[in-house]
Amino acid sequence: PVAAINYESYTLNDIEHKILREEFDDPRIHAGINCASISCPKLAQEAFTENNVDDLLEVLMKEFVNDSERNQITEKKIGISYIFQWFQDDFTSNGDIMAYLNKYSDIQISPKAKVHYIEYNWNLNGQ
Repeated sequence: PVAAINYESYTLNDIEHKILREEFDDPRIHAGINCASISCPKLAQEAFTENNVDDLLEVLMKEFVNDSERNQITEKKIGISYIFQWFQDDFTSNGDIMAYLNKYSDIQISPKAKVHYIEYNWNLNGQ
């Protein structure tokens, strides 16, 4: 256990998946808190606060989608992180994956683009 809330013990995994994802229903959570592997979004270099959480999650998701070490995006072909497959329901609750990616991508992706998932690197991100 990492934290106790009302005498309940929670791991970081519990906090991410059983509290934050369920409570906030915001796919940007994946860019804000994750396992810190090389294939995960880079972690923020500042703490989340009530005043900055929305803006910081927006920046982190934009950086993740456009990070060519983690996702390769062109108009007609995309290689994306397995995060987008494993948590597909989070990213597609308001449309398909292309619509979600196009909210953040610097390159407009065709709705007919071919999709493949990039092999996940579970090694610890040393940054």
